Amino acid sequence: MTGSITRVVAIALLLSAVWFIGSLGGVQACKCVVPGSPAEEIEKFDAVFTGHVISVSHSFDPNVTPFKPGDRTTVGLDVSTVWKGVVHERLYITTPPTGGSCGFAFSEGAQYIVYASVNASGDGGYQASICSRTALLRQAQADLDALGEGQAPRAGTSGPQPEPSPDSFAAGVWVPLLVTAVTVVLLGGILAYASQRRR
Repeated sequence: MTGSITRVVAIALLLSAVWFIGSLGGVQACKCVVPGSPAEEIEKFDAVFTGHVISVSHSFDPNVTPFKPGDRTTVGLDVSTVWKGVVHERLYITTPPTGGSCGFAFSEGAQYIVYASVNASGDGGYQASICSRTALLRQAQADLDALGEGQAPRAGTSGPQPEPSPDSFAAGVWVPLLVTAVTVVLLGGILAYASQRRR
């Protein structure tokens, strides 16, 4: 009987480990539809503007994977032209960590046209993704021609800078780690109880 219980414990530990490792890769693959024309896309998004990237920061270590769903990159831009949205002269937007999670890879010093949505977090900021016509400005002449002259941003103003998100990696690790520990303790107790009953 002890041998069968040992096998049950081993299987449970193996399943717990598989579940724990699987939970670390919780970011799902990005699925996008092909963006429409500039006229169609400006209707879908909450803000459309051009800007020069002045900063790129991360709530995670970009050299360490996997990323968690709460991870994000914050991009600071000096905005030059606005076609839609409440857009400040200095604006901070967020984007998921990688293209696999729909994140757009902004480069510091480059200029972009950005199609952004209001953040789901409700902090009043915007978020951008690869599921849009967001692009390097030098590759967006069709958008500039279609959208027209645009307006200047709110002069001398700065939008809210997103708060650093909690350490989502740590938060995501503790739950499965706790479940694994509880499973080990419970199964260890069952094994000890069964051994004593055999005596």
